[in-house]
Amino acid sequence: MKFSHSLAIIALLGSQTHGFQLSPSMATMQSRSVSSLSASVAEGSSMDTSLMQQQSPPSPPDMQAYSNGFRTVFNEVSCSLSTPTEGTLPTDLIGTYYKSGPAMFSAGSLPPPKNSLVKPKQPPVPDGEDMSRMVLHPFEGDGAVLAMTFHGHENIETGEDNADEAADTVDTKGKVTTRFRYVRTNAFNNERKKGKKLYTGMESTRSNDSSGSVGNDLSLPFYRHHLLNGLNKLRKNTSNTRAVYFGKRLLTMWAGGLPYKLDALALSTDGRSQLGGIIKREENAMSSSAVIDSKRNRILFYGIDEQASGSALNIYEFNSKFQPIKENDGAVHLELPGLALVYDFGVTENYCVFVQPQLKVNGMQYMLNKEPGKSAALESESALLHIVARPGNKDAGGMKTIEIPFDGMAEANLQIINSYESEDGTIIFDALRSADSGGGSKSSTQWPWASTLGDFQNMSSKKSLWRYEVNPKKGLVSKDCISHDQLYFGVVNSNTSAQKHRYIYAAAGAMGEVVAPPQGITKFDLDTGARESWFPESYEFCGEPMYAERRGDDSEDGGYILSTLFNGKDESSELVVLKANDVASGPIARVPIGIAVPHGFHGCFASTDDANWTYEQIERRAKLADKMETRGSMWNEVKSDFSGLGLRFDDMEEYFGDLM
Repeated sequence: MKFSHSLAIIALLGSQTHGFQLSPSMATMQSRSVSSLSASVAEGSSMDTSLMQQQSPPSPPDMQAYSNGFRTVFNEVSCSLSTPTEGTLPTDLIGTYYKSGPAMFSAGSLPPPKNSLVKPKQPPVPDGEDMSRMVLHPFEGDGAVLAMTFHGHENIETGEDNADEAADTVDTKGKVTTRFRYVRTNAFNNERKKGKKLYTGMESTRSNDSSGSVGNDLSLPFYRHHLLNGLNKLRKNTSNTRAVYFGKRLLTMWAGGLPYKLDALALSTDGRSQLGGIIKREENAMSSSAVIDSKRNRILFYGIDEQASGSALNIYEFNSKFQPIKENDGAVHLELPGLALVYDFGVTENYCVFVQPQLKVNGMQYMLNKEPGKSAALESESALLHIVARPGNKDAGGMKTIEIPFDGMAEANLQIINSYESEDGTIIFDALRSADSGGGSKSSTQWPWASTLGDFQNMSSKKSLWRYEVNPKKGLVSKDCISHDQLYFGVVNSNTSAQKHRYIYAAAGAMGEVVAPPQGITKFDLDTGARESWFPESYEFCGEPMYAERRGDDSEDGGYILSTLFNGKDESSELVVLKANDVASGPIARVPIGIAVPHGFHGCFASTDDANWTYEQIERRAKLADKMETRGSMWNEVKSDFSGLGLRFDDMEEYFGDLM
């Protein structure tokens, strides 16, 4: 495997083992020598440029156009049929694409239903008109979900037997059914009724120079939530970070609170979910990450209840029907040392992998206010790698901890793209790392945040793509840099999740290794070292690339890459479709979304038959959701679990949020 600009670090370190036994194959694993590794690094550094397929370097990004992508969406899309303006949608692209992200930057900008018992004192105002309503960081914006269902070759059959039915059926061949709706979190409902910002618990951290470009990273910050645990006004669950569809259920996630369950067709909010009761208390925190084991067709989640003295890690595993697996009731619970701010994890056949950065905790500040920017700072020390046996493992909950050798970059805010176990027991995972770029100027904490490249660089970390290889038996960790280019939101074909993968797709900045916003799409071939990229116009910006399966093709790159594309020149958004095996040629189709969708975070593509609804099914559900919305003031909160729908009246903050 050839990696460009490679750096390798190997350490054989003492480790702590708690409980589980390693497989015999690990004991026979041979470590690579420093000299042989250095040779491979040198080889990787001289990658054959003929393998790098991409267009000429694009123009520097139009930063005014980019900053236009942080504007509040004032109008939702209930149900709309979209036709490509360029190209043709493949008939074998069938399923539903979901994407989550913040979309309300001026608090309370979607008025409550007309019959609401509590009405705002002032109507919504344009972004920037009332700065007291503006959030200080895009991550604090209320979450919304985009859904686009591809109908493939569906067509109206006009035979004699079904002529009447066909007359009432919308022709969706080559079209997409689009929806965009806010997640009705408790905080969202509170602020829309008051017409003002009620949650300010993170504002001190967002204004803190010492937080650096990692702590307040513009694309996705290391400081995600207030450190006061439980349900409280300081910890605002915006449910804006990830949309995941599995087992006929759609969830939106945010690090620090419970996920929200949404109707998969209409995107209406059912309420907070305790995942069928496996999460025992509503106060328990969940992460914003979920990983599917593609081989067993299972999904895993985790949550961490963070404390300075030690943090409680909870791992949950569900089968294909979204029921806890039988082994250990689908859960393991264990302790992590110190304050564990861990936002992503990897899953292999037998283990879950967590990387915990070392933090220096200010005990006085933590005791007095628990503001993350004042209470915790990243240390320039080795991070801890925790390898935990999965709930279905015979040694479930057993944990081994290894120090990752420090190379000058803290392993904080790590995005783990995929992980797997090799035949000899080595655990391998690829990840995007973030390094402090030395930014963090106060001037860039005000909306629209990044209208110049300098402002963006002040608020953004330097990112790069790395491969980690771990021998748990020997405590051996190596890491190689695959690319120093500025990359975001790495993904693989979901059919290789928790299995060996060959290809990685990522959003890429347009200035190579220089810090710049996500704009184009890059594909890496980890077997050959080949790389290909596509970049749009300087005023256009792609989001997370998402692999979409091509019906009838089980090759690793035989499908399609989907991505939202924001046009900051005319403030509109499209969904672009590229061939996964020919990214450099650019989109084969562009589908208008109908609104300007802000820069978002993570999503998924559901290719299963249960996510292939007709336009009529979606439209009926959307009309019902709109009707129920007008009656929403009947209830304080709708709390959902997978067993059914429950209603309750115990959330007084909805009506008295500004007095509490």
